[in-house]
Amino acid sequence: MKKVLLSLLMATSLVACGEKTEAPKENEKPVVKIGATLPLSGGFAETGFLSQQAMQMALDKWKAKDTKYDYQLFVEDDVSEPKKAVLNAQNFINTKKVQAIMTMFGIVDRPVDEIANNNKVISLSCSYGKTDVLEYAANNCVQNHKIAETLLPKLKKENIKKVALIMANTAVNRVVGDYFAERLPQEGFEVVAYEKYNMDTRDMRMSILAMEEKQPDYYLTFATPPLTDIFVKQLQETVGKRNVASFGSFPEMDPALFPLVENLWTIYSVAGTDEFAKEFENKTGSVLKSCNANSYDNMDMLIWAFENTPVKEGKVLPDTADVAAKLKSIQNWQGATGNVSFENGVISPKAELRMYQNGKWVKIEE
Repeated sequence: MKKVLLSLLMATSLVACGEKTEAPKENEKPVVKIGATLPLSGGFAETGFLSQQAMQMALDKWKAKDTKYDYQLFVEDDVSEPKKAVLNAQNFINTKKVQAIMTMFGIVDRPVDEIANNNKVISLSCSYGKTDVLEYAANNCVQNHKIAETLLPKLKKENIKKVALIMANTAVNRVVGDYFAERLPQEGFEVVAYEKYNMDTRDMRMSILAMEEKQPDYYLTFATPPLTDIFVKQLQETVGKRNVASFGSFPEMDPALFPLVENLWTIYSVAGTDEFAKEFENKTGSVLKSCNANSYDNMDMLIWAFENTPVKEGKVLPDTADVAAKLKSIQNWQGATGNVSFENGVISPKAELRMYQNGKWVKIEE
């Protein structure tokens, strides 16, 4: 009788801890668990929510196939705050037992990469200025050298000689700003100012007047919203000028303020083919924003890598180290961001020139 009671107590304890007491069904597929820490509230909420939808689109595509594994996605809000993203990553790893974590934006991805790598968990990001990744990490986002390939010919064509750089004082924005503060003089341009605004800045008028004394031909901005919105608005209000272009931050402005950048050009880093943009809009009712197409491809390629990585004897899932290596071996992937390839664990889609006209971001054919 004591043995029976002991067995019942053990079984109850296991159930309370969330452990399965029954053996897996014979036809049950192993499950690959994926966590996504995204900005679902705060200034980037729309972009984060659309990236979640893009990931789900890729997941649904694979669910319609006869895959080796089932795939489960867990999503948590990080409000674009590193501390929150770290807590989400720890929860994914320690509680959900995920094999991979997905992030977006350089504000949060570096610490998540570190935690994931230490736990042999794959991490995929969409982050500017990130050309070095850890063993278990991969990145898919337009990078500085691709921006330069598009930006420099445009500046030369417009006969722009003197520029002022306008950045947010965050790690990812400084990576972009520092690169061009060094690169532009090498290409014959004079950087007359390099302003880095703290995220709580709301009045830029004095600094705009100070920069105007140096007579820049153009202001180039990559300031995290709402700083781009504020700068463009106050530049016009303070000195009556619209000589400003962006490294990619115009499309991230509050859409209500898009009329402020009517007929202004930008590096359009919202990667995504015309075909995918149309499919995305049909399914979500929304236009692509930064990292949406990249997030789709990250999920798509991750599942492909799991499906095509051999499983070692005695295991039911491939080792994450092998999956990470398989993922980063991808070349000429025809995906949502076009024809892309990994180089040292990083994909950098092509950057385009676009202009906001009549409610749309229109390609500029140079």
